[in-house]
Amino acid sequence: MIFMLTAWYPYPKTKEVVEKTVSASQLPDYIKKWQAFGTPDGNNGMKVYNLIMVEKDKTDEALIFISKLQSEFTVIDGYVWKIEPCMGVQDALKVLEID
Repeated sequence: MIFMLTAWYPYPKTKEVVEKTVSASQLPDYIKKWQAFGTPDGNNGMKVYNLIMVEKDKTDEALIFISKLQSEFTVIDGYVWKIEPCMGVQDALKVLEID
């Protein structure tokens, strides 16, 4: 399973976000890869996309871990986040019934 976590925060809050990120909890073993990409989002500040690859059958545990982790960032004024499940190409082809 892949989750896409998207977060936004005001430009002046970048230092706080970086400090929280550096001090964040160690990732559990069932999170296989976490990759972040940031981009300026005009007047909305920074927008960060996080692609999070999770071990099969551990999606519930991963969603709880990620949500708890993000709740630590919500003390930063203007920090907003959402999380979405994503499909890899192989799973998307199954939806289209293409083998």
